[in-house]
Amino acid sequence: MTAMAKNTPSQHFRDLFNRYIAGSTESERAEGEKAMDRWLRRHGKSRIDAPKVLLQAARDDEAAKPPPPPSDPRDAGPAQSVDPGYTVLDLICQRVELYLVFSSPHEYVAYTLWATYAHVYEFYQHAPRLVITSPTSGCGKSRGLRVLDRLVARPKMSDNFTTATLYDNANDRRTLLVDEADNLDFDTRGSLRAVFNSGYEKGGMFPRGVGKQRREYRTFVPLAMASIGVLTPPGTLPPPLMRRSIILSMQKRRPKRRFITGNTPDLDALYRHLTSIWAPGVTLNPDPELPDELLQADPSVVDDWRPLISVADACSPAWGALAREAAVFFVQSGRHEDPVVILLRDIRIVFDAEGVDRIVIKALVTALHEMEDGRWSEFCGVQRNRTPHKLRESELRAMLRPLGIVTHSVWPGKGKSGDHSGKGYYRSDFEAAWRAYCGEEEEAETGKPAKVVALKAP
Repeated sequence: MTAMAKNTPSQHFRDLFNRYIAGSTESERAEGEKAMDRWLRRHGKSRIDAPKVLLQAARDDEAAKPPPPPSDPRDAGPAQSVDPGYTVLDLICQRVELYLVFSSPHEYVAYTLWATYAHVYEFYQHAPRLVITSPTSGCGKSRGLRVLDRLVARPKMSDNFTTATLYDNANDRRTLLVDEADNLDFDTRGSLRAVFNSGYEKGGMFPRGVGKQRREYRTFVPLAMASIGVLTPPGTLPPPLMRRSIILSMQKRRPKRRFITGNTPDLDALYRHLTSIWAPGVTLNPDPELPDELLQADPSVVDDWRPLISVADACSPAWGALAREAAVFFVQSGRHEDPVVILLRDIRIVFDAEGVDRIVIKALVTALHEMEDGRWSEFCGVQRNRTPHKLRESELRAMLRPLGIVTHSVWPGKGKSGDHSGKGYYRSDFEAAWRAYCGEEEEAETGKPAKVVALKAP
């Protein structure tokens, strides 16, 4: 089981004995000696029993060590070296292209690197989360997890994880594959958010239980999840976790090969090569050279890609180049930030720039079109899969409606002469969403001047 936060009696005595023997001051050693003698009297023992108690403390230490990670039946099979004309990443990517349909070639690269990284994740400081999403059902998200289940080390896949089972499996150093993630209640279950967040960085631990049954669980493990649609509002994935994730978008097209559970000898052979040959012999650089476009991104996004680029470099220069191209693609696509969150931030910029407390929707859309980076004048849809176009009023309404933000009749001139009413929003409509999804830190980041047009009634 997991290590208990409270020492056993023998371990407690050993700590007192160490204070007595190795205290940094004479006073500390004297206090340790008194406490040690009190312990012995309380337990009906004398100093002659001290060696036996110390021996028991050593046994308790050994018993408290976590068990080795569970084995996989495939580990018993012989591993075969790959064709010398290919790297293991080449072969994995080729198989993935048969089973899954992503929207971009860079997504196959990211998926392949993440599956390989899961075999050596403990070498790195961070464990980027992998999110497989799609605009509708039937695009193969669950299949994406099932393929990972045949490739990653010590997989544990479920569409019904409880918080307790997540902690148990993370503590056992399993690679967590969470299906139907859109059903997870991140909003009200803080402990669920904690295991996803604390497991992102090496050394992540989380205490669970009450009183003497309190234990600390290791949470630093690779984690992949699948979910329909965008995972931030109106979905489930909090913005900080979004930035710690590499987000892949699947398309509703028939794959080249059908995935049959229990009949995946091609993937199983690659798994055995990764486990028995590649991972034990690979040389990894924890701090590879990163492209400038990546270094300018959010620090969490940089941390996401550093281990994947390291894995790519360990295989070949060609894969190192593919990994860097993929990293730049993901940074520029902005997938680590949900369009709804970006929209909320930009709407706040518009309100702040004009110093108004209300705005008609036509003026708001025009102001968004005029922002310097042009993301709303070349909008590609929430799923980023449509032809670039100017954000429409109907799209703005649809993105805000799930947050409970709907239009009202507003008077931009506050009833002054010549004022005309129109459908629009009050600043107060956005306050709760800004607090929930934009935060103080993000407000500071977006507080720079932005080019917006004057806000006038239509």
